[in-house]
Amino acid sequence: MSLEYIQEHGGAIIYLQQEGRGIGLANKVAAYALQDVGMDTVDANTHLGFPEDCRQYGVVPSILKDMGIDSIRLITNNPRKIERLAALGVNVEDTIPMVVERSNQHNRKYLQTKQDRMDHKNFGDMLSLDSRGPSSVIEDAMQQLQALKQSDYSVDNYINEGEEMAVHAITSALLDEQQEGVTANEDGYCFGRESVENAIAAVGRGEIVVVVDDMDRENEGDFIMAADLCTPETMATIIRYSSGVICIGMEGKRMDELKLPAMVINSEDPKETAFSVTVDASSKHGITTGISATERAKTMRLLGDPTTRADDFVRPGHVFPLRAKENGVLTRDGHTEASVDLARLAGRDPCGVLCEIVSEENPTEMARVPELKRFCKKHGFVLTSIVDIAQYRRDTETQS
Repeated sequence: MSLEYIQEHGGAIIYLQQEGRGIGLANKVAAYALQDVGMDTVDANTHLGFPEDCRQYGVVPSILKDMGIDSIRLITNNPRKIERLAALGVNVEDTIPMVVERSNQHNRKYLQTKQDRMDHKNFGDMLSLDSRGPSSVIEDAMQQLQALKQSDYSVDNYINEGEEMAVHAITSALLDEQQEGVTANEDGYCFGRESVENAIAAVGRGEIVVVVDDMDRENEGDFIMAADLCTPETMATIIRYSSGVICIGMEGKRMDELKLPAMVINSEDPKETAFSVTVDASSKHGITTGISATERAKTMRLLGDPTTRADDFVRPGHVFPLRAKENGVLTRDGHTEASVDLARLAGRDPCGVLCEIVSEENPTEMARVPELKRFCKKHGFVLTSIVDIAQYRRDTETQS
């Protein structure tokens, strides 16, 4: 419709590659699949972990300036576009509505959502019920709902000539929201053996992974990575999304060598987390205050270096060493032990950086499994659990 209008009246199109209101084509296919089972376009986006509209318009003012355009009449029904462009300094003099003559059974719900939940304008009587009258429309809707209930939301009903991706999206989205925390399945795994193998490979490459403990324990997710591969960039990422209390899991023997005693004699921690005195690398390693991402990363690398000595560190500092139990997660199902186990399994020095992840959706709380799944998908982190690591060790160490 926009092209037809411009062909007749003149104008310009600025194409920004932001398909699906900015969530991308693959995610939009998943959103369409959720709409097929009853969600509206807004709920589908938020269910997949996205805002209802992810589009950005920051480049538009520069494009208009390059084209010599001082003001525009915008072809849109969406007042949010006008608000965002105006906030960027674009002079929107007027809007040109783009509406179909009348809605139909296929697009009415979508357009109604645009009007009711996204405040779209210019619809007039487009959303009026069709000529069959309200009773016929309601009858059709009830028949569709009844058919959906009888199907039990079986994904087989949605496989239709190449729509396997949509089926997968439905299954994954509906099942993900049901998992509130980590519990072991019959085979001992939660996320699966492959999740541990992927985590081991990622840690070996110096990447950050996310590890979740049991839902009956802390029910939290921690960043974990190999300490000897910690960089300022990875440390900055951990700081950005975490509580900021960044720890390093270490073996007891190595902590004794570095003269890192317990922080308190009689710990009252209900989870028995074995904090030692805090440390920074010493000034001979170029450390100033010790708090920056660069300097905390250097302290981590030195703690993960088997050749360093006690006098390479000063006490107190900004890094929290934790004493791991012998035999790792098979003895204690804590993130401390998981960090050491993953580093060792990845062929690195058995020291692992770890820190709890804070919820982006509710910043006063910690992130839980449903959000952590979306978080890892968004940022490309491998997700596994302590339950999975323990079962993987039982499987592989028994076999060997």
